[in-house]
Amino acid sequence: MVTIDTMPSSDSRQKIALPIRNEASSPLSSLARMLKRWWRVRKTRVQLSQLTEEQLRDVGLSPDMAEREIRKSRLLLIDRCFQPPM
Repeated sequence: MVTIDTMPSSDSRQKIALPIRNEASSPLSSLARMLKRWWRVRKTRVQLSQLTEEQLRDVGLSPDMAEREIRKSRLLLIDRCFQPPM
């Protein structure tokens, strides 16, 4: 951990502990991060595919834009027959 000084307060100086990022991470942790990100993106695309046109407009997307994003997930296209139509 590394500490940094914060702005002086009226009573004393406070220290905040910050984690040190290890640049030499193991391949296994890198793989775990990649899988975690892939799962989060896939989950978001599944949720996007379940939104109605009105809900898509609320978040500033057109149905075409949403469809293009959903198509980026090949495995999601396999599951599309089980999901409600847009």
